[in-house]
Amino acid sequence: MTGTTKIPFYGVDRQYVSIKEEILDATDHVYSSGKVLDGDYTFLFEKTIQKMTERKYACAVGSCTQALIFSLRAACIHDKTRNKVLIPAQSFIATLNVVIESGFDPVFCDVDPITGLIDLNKIPVDHDEIAAVMYVNLFGNIIDYDKLTMYRQMWAENNIPIIEDAAQSFGAYWKGVPSGKLGTISCLSFDPTKNLNNYGSGGMILTDDPEIWEQVNDFHDNGKGNDNINSGTNSKMSEVDCSQMLIKLKYFDAWQKRRKEIAEYYTEELDGHVTIPSVDMNVEHAWSKYVIHHRERYGMNQFLGEAGIETRITYKRPLHLSNVAFGFEVDYTALEGAEQFSRTCLSLPIYPELSDSEVEAVVDAIKQYTS
Repeated sequence: MTGTTKIPFYGVDRQYVSIKEEILDATDHVYSSGKVLDGDYTFLFEKTIQKMTERKYACAVGSCTQALIFSLRAACIHDKTRNKVLIPAQSFIATLNVVIESGFDPVFCDVDPITGLIDLNKIPVDHDEIAAVMYVNLFGNIIDYDKLTMYRQMWAENNIPIIEDAAQSFGAYWKGVPSGKLGTISCLSFDPTKNLNNYGSGGMILTDDPEIWEQVNDFHDNGKGNDNINSGTNSKMSEVDCSQMLIKLKYFDAWQKRRKEIAEYYTEELDGHVTIPSVDMNVEHAWSKYVIHHRERYGMNQFLGEAGIETRITYKRPLHLSNVAFGFEVDYTALEGAEQFSRTCLSLPIYPELSDSEVEAVVDAIKQYTS
């Protein structure tokens, strides 16, 4: 970027300024108490998210990546005969990493070239080696869950669990059902880039299955819950993390409303200039990202940067073409949607602290480039 950044892609610093005193008060309260792990704030944060997502159980962990690893391990603990996990070919690299780190082989499924969501018309439902299906609600959007459920009924004959990677979709809904409820297990991220964001890392596992909940609790606490029947690791959010997240939850609905306002303005003003996001009528989008498509994506990215507007290419390379995928079986002829998505996608700034004039400046710059 050759210009000076006037409109940054993320607004973590702006958010902090708006709630600084409350955040510092909560932090001081925790440190002054001397109870910095496994205390009341952690319990309350888990219960609050559990209630918001209409789940029976919740477990806060160190990151969504670890949440997904624990979830795969717990969901497949009783069946060691299948060794493949179905995932989208377009997502953040962690989606592929957790499959490999959990000891499974990936089966890549093509995605819609605009939304990046799994193309449910291309799922290999007859794959007899699939141990689990892990789908991703990319950018705050939600997959056609009714159609996925039809497949789920077929998979249920083989007890194939569905893992909802809801890292980017907390605050989204499918027909009024919250993301975080849409699977055997759901995993959230509280990474600084997310709608509900921590100042470090953080994640959560959500389920209605008491056995899975017991297992993931073991995995995130060195297996201590059941006298080390299961091995585990140390993966926790601190009391400070959870106290700060509870502060942010007070503002979450207002923040989501502002994200929606910005998204609606982008959609209205940019339609016809670029390819805008596609949203199913049954979805209430969380707008973690606003991703447009344009055949001259790199030129637009450079033009906006020179105008002081920071954008991101999310994601430059589909998962099946990443270096870590080398050596796994891949049907390259069946993944055209994922590759097309990577060639044209561009993410615009979208966060509550953007001013109206900044949002208008983004639109004006794109119109200028495409005119």
